[in-house]
Amino acid sequence: MPSFTAGVLFCGIDMVQGVPAAQAFRPTSFALYVGGFYVYNAMQCPMEAIHGRQSLLHNILSAGTLGAVAVHRGVFGIPFVSPYFFYQNPQYPPAAVAFAVYGGIAGLLSGIQGKPW
Repeated sequence: MPSFTAGVLFCGIDMVQGVPAAQAFRPTSFALYVGGFYVYNAMQCPMEAIHGRQSLLHNILSAGTLGAVAVHRGVFGIPFVSPYFFYQNPQYPPAAVAFAVYGGIAGLLSGIQGKPW
């Protein structure tokens, strides 16, 4: 249920940003959001079971990995990073930058929630 709720929320955010409702709530967009959040949470479960507790690092690893894979496959872009960055700095692979950005976002949000390292 949390993945479904997050999918609806993110489709709504798309609408607020100006995407037409018919496009924001397309089945493919909705499925991508719901599936992404489900996999994100599913990736954390084994890590929490192994360590016996929740950790900020689990969120960083899960989000960073999903972001890197999605950017590598061309599904997502990298927020806060200009595409011209990679022309000016070809030594930085987009997947590595995506891991850092998506992992950093998840780490920040988890830290705000009070998760320990």
